[in-house]
Amino acid sequence: MSPAEFEERFGFPISQAVRFPPSYNIGPYRDVPVIFADLDNRPRMRMMQWQLVPSFAKARKSKFAMFNTRDDSFDKKPFWRRMLQQSRCIFPMNNFFEWKKATGQKIPYLFELADHSLISAGGIFSIWHDETGEKFYSASVITVDANAVVADIHPRMPFILPPGAEKDWLNRDHTEFATLRKLIAPFPAEKMHGKRVSHRINNIRNDDETLIEASE
Repeated sequence: MSPAEFEERFGFPISQAVRFPPSYNIGPYRDVPVIFADLDNRPRMRMMQWQLVPSFAKARKSKFAMFNTRDDSFDKKPFWRRMLQQSRCIFPMNNFFEWKKATGQKIPYLFELADHSLISAGGIFSIWHDETGEKFYSASVITVDANAVVADIHPRMPFILPPGAEKDWLNRDHTEFATLRKLIAPFPAEKMHGKRVSHRINNIRNDDETLIEASE
């Protein structure tokens, strides 16, 4: 992605993006780059823990922490409704993995966009404060019902923003719940593809380029 394309898509220059070394096997509790809008409604990127700790949690290790947030959660409780209205973010990623359960084993599959462009996965983020007032940033990926490409492997998938929707998603002035909720839907199946990859991905200590190669 060129610097001009990045700025057009996310609303800030790529020179302000955090430097993150390539990683092919990222799991929950890792710090990952997340794009969000600050209180002045300026898009920014910073590292956040991929395991959201709600602001109401009494401790960072909370039973309420979650790395994924189901889309239907926003319809159930006022807190999650407010999170969707006020605390949206984007996880930029090249691909994601899901696992198929078969004969007592979990078979990993990699999914990406058909044109190999960067995925903008919609999420929510939280700023938790400890007893000293120190801020701790964390985030969670929103998940939706799987589209036809992913459904054979797993019933859920990340919510992927439609092309060109990133700046609107990040804009804190957009708080109409019904409009935001309607946007959250499975990405078109015809614009994605998947492939089986190595079982080595099941060990988080493995992290190299061979993990994203097709496997039989």
